[in-house]
Amino acid sequence: MLGLFLVLPVFTLYGLQFTRSRFLVGFALGGYALTMAILQIPFGRLSDRIGRRKVLVLGMALFSVGSFLCAIPHWFPPPLPIAVLILGRLVQGGGAIISVAFAAVADNIEPERRSTAMAVLGIPIGAAFIVGILGGPFLAGIFGTAFLFWLTGLLGLATDFLLLRYLPDIAPKETTPMPLLEVLRIRPVVSFALGGFLMNFFMTSFFFYFPLIVTGQHHLKMTQYYTLLLPMMAVSGITMFAFSRGADHGWGRPLAGLAFLIFLPSVLLLFQPQLLGFDPQRLTGVLFGGTLFYIGFTGLEPVLPSLVSKSSPESAYGAALGVYNSVQFLGSSISGPVSGALSHLPSSTPMVATLIAASVFGFLLMMAQPSN
Repeated sequence: MLGLFLVLPVFTLYGLQFTRSRFLVGFALGGYALTMAILQIPFGRLSDRIGRRKVLVLGMALFSVGSFLCAIPHWFPPPLPIAVLILGRLVQGGGAIISVAFAAVADNIEPERRSTAMAVLGIPIGAAFIVGILGGPFLAGIFGTAFLFWLTGLLGLATDFLLLRYLPDIAPKETTPMPLLEVLRIRPVVSFALGGFLMNFFMTSFFFYFPLIVTGQHHLKMTQYYTLLLPMMAVSGITMFAFSRGADHGWGRPLAGLAFLIFLPSVLLLFQPQLLGFDPQRLTGVLFGGTLFYIGFTGLEPVLPSLVSKSSPESAYGAALGVYNSVQFLGSSISGPVSGALSHLPSSTPMVATLIAASVFGFLLMMAQPSN
C-alpha cells in the first residue's frame, strides 16, 4: 500500500509527461484496478482451495513486475511511453490479493468483531498514506517520479520475503467452496459489491482531479499537498473507527447509507464551491470537500467488506469477498477514463452530475438491504 500511495499524488502529472490525452492518463490510473477486478474472484476462489499464503505471494510478485514496467516508459520512443505505462499498471493489478487478505481476517475473527478488525487493517494503510503523501512528492522532486516505481517494486519483493518467512502456511478448511453462481445469487453480497463499485468510483475520481484542482487551479506545489491531505486524514481516521464500532453494533447498513450521503456536499465543495457559499479562488472549499470525501470513503472502506462477510456462508468467504473486490475495483477502472474524458469539457457540471447520481444511488442501495 505504501508503494501505491507514493505515486498516487503525482500519477496524473507523471502520465501527462507521455501524452496530452487525459483519457489515456485516466485509463492508466484505472488500468491497475481493471486487472484487479478481473483477478479478484479467481484469486479468492484459489485461496479457498490452496490456502491464503501461496496466493498472497503470487500476487505480490506480479505487483512488483508491473511496478518495474511503470518505471521505464521513458526508455521508449514516442508514442510508446504511455502504452508501456498502461501495460505496467495492468500487470501491477495482478497483485489482486485484497479479497484474500480480507478472507484471512474473516477466517480468524468472529463476526461481531470483524468491522473493528477491518479498521485495524486500516491503521497501517492510513500510516502508509501519510508517509506516501509526504514522501512521494519529495522523493519525486529529488530522484524523479520513475524512482517511486522502482521503490514500489522493491517494496513488493520485500513483502514476499516477509510473507514467506513469517506468515504460517495454514491448510484451507476442508469445506467445499460454494459455486460462484450461488454466491452471485446472494442479493446482499451483490448489493454491497455495487456499493464498493461506487465507493471506488468516488475515490479514483477524487485522486484524478485533486492535482488538477490544487495545482492546476490553485497553483499548490506537490510538496505542499500534505497541508491539505493530512488534516483530511486526521479527521477521517477518527470517524472511521466510529463507523466501524457502529457497524459492530449492527448499524452497518444505515451507516453505509449515511456515508454515501456525505459525498453529496463533498462533490459540490470540490467542483462548485460557490454554490455552497465558498470562494472558488480559495482552498477552503477543497479542504472541507476533501475532508467530507474522506469521512465517507473511510467510513465505507471497513464497513462494506464486513457486511459482505456477514452476508455469506463460511465456505464462500474467499469467493464472496472476491466478488466484492472485483466489482469494487471495476469502479476504479471505469472512473479513471471517465474522469479523464470529462475533464476535457469546459464545465465541471457533467462530472458533478455523475457523482451526485452515484451518491444518491449508493444511499438507496444501502437502504434497500435487510438489516444485519
